[in-house]
Amino acid sequence: MPITEVNEILEQIASGELTQEDAQKLLGTRGDEELGTIRYETPAPEQLSIFAIIILLLVVQLLYDALFIYGLIEEWDQPFLSFVIGMAMLTFGLMLDLYRRSFLPDVLETKRRRDKIVPRLER
Repeated sequence: MPITEVNEILEQIASGELTQEDAQKLLGTRGDEELGTIRYETPAPEQLSIFAIIILLLVVQLLYDALFIYGLIEEWDQPFLSFVIGMAMLTFGLMLDLYRRSFLPDVLETKRRRDKIVPRLER
């Protein structure tokens, strides 16, 4: 929508020809649905295999952590220590991603939008 049409709508509101609710519907700034409500929520299915994979990754995570701490005590070189801590972070990220995908419910919620402000053109 060009800015001139928006200015015309604003002038119609100022003169009283158009109500604010009608202008919001014309501009598309107000939805007809109730905002802040949950549209649908699908519970995640319980998956024992994913739980076993997360436990296995937790064991690998603890091994990387122990190896990193042992490397700090024994003063190993920095590139190998950075590789070990990087693998630990990667393992932790995989655990979080598997947990998020497999155990958290899928929720779609309609959020409240901010009001749009259209400034007047400087002429």
